Amino acid sequence: MDKHQKWMHQALALAEKGRGNTSPNPMVGAVLVKDSKVVGEGFHQKFGGPHAEVGAIAQAGESAKGAMLYVNLEPCSHEGKTPPCALKIINAGISEVFIGMIDPNPQVNSRGIRLLQDAGITVHVGLLEDEARQLNRGFIHTFEKKRPWITLKMAQTADGYIADVSGKSQWISSSVAREFVMNQRTQHDAIMVGMGTVFKDDPGLLPVNRDGFIPYRVVLDDILRIPSRLRLVSDEFRNRTVIVTTTDEKKQKIKQLIGSGVQIMHVPGDSFGWIDLPKAMGQLAEFGITSIYSEGGSQVAGSLIQQGLVDEIQLFVAPKALGEGISTFSGFMKSLDSAIQLEWEDVQMLGPDVLIRGRLA
Repeated sequence: MDKHQKWMHQALALAEKGRGNTSPNPMVGAVLVKDSKVVGEGFHQKFGGPHAEVGAIAQAGESAKGAMLYVNLEPCSHEGKTPPCALKIINAGISEVFIGMIDPNPQVNSRGIRLLQDAGITVHVGLLEDEARQLNRGFIHTFEKKRPWITLKMAQTADGYIADVSGKSQWISSSVAREFVMNQRTQHDAIMVGMGTVFKDDPGLLPVNRDGFIPYRVVLDDILRIPSRLRLVSDEFRNRTVIVTTTDEKKQKIKQLIGSGVQIMHVPGDSFGWIDLPKAMGQLAEFGITSIYSEGGSQVAGSLIQQGLVDEIQLFVAPKALGEGISTFSGFMKSLDSAIQLEWEDVQMLGPDVLIRGRLA
């Protein structure tokens, strides 16, 4: 690893500290280096707060003049909730800037780079770009696809069932796999389930650490059936619950839920009368959710797969067999010639289970 990669890795690590608090803005870290020493560093701590570059420059003070800046995302060039970072960099007298990736936001998108170059600053773009894109894949995705990045997680037996014939699914996967899932919850803006999972498990959908970042809990509830006694609408984190529904007829129930802090999002129904998922995902992106971890059942999984709304698949396969049960995906039926194609990218062992990661081909 050369010195430039070393400092960019440090910027990426700083950016990670903002996870969960910056959406819909990106996670950004900045490191200022002079005479091979760090003279300033910063990261974007929360939405609407100072940007990473501003924090690094403030910490460096006069030492910023003539220093090299490492930042994982192109500095902004427009007036938003904060002044343009590109101008701050120019005014600080920074001589050279290393950038991980170009900002996909149309308001920036190379304008920040040109602003720096026009001021006589040497700019390098693409240092550890893959890592920079992975860090902010949800932010990037909302600009490119107009919807959040969606990771579909499913746990099944070796013969392809997510629950036995009675509907019992706890626990198909091992404690090691469940620990992995808990960590994934902190890597996404929201966790999503359907009403089948809500009725069956009364889930909390919370990470282990309740004192840190709490993701939104998105419930797909087309006709607003959720009982007020369930945890998602009654626990202390109910203000982090978003119910996506097609109905506005249950006015008293809607009023009670909103009054308790629950968010209600109305979306159109599809041709079958269920939630129009593409439109729902678009509205969730507008709401500020850039990444979703789907932990729903077979109907939710099948609908997301069939409509091409899955960006990553995490399939946990447990060394168990049921013979009969509830299939992993439901809601569609294909011939072998027209089967939906998946592409596996990584396989690893998690305790006794196999985790297969992939995507739609």
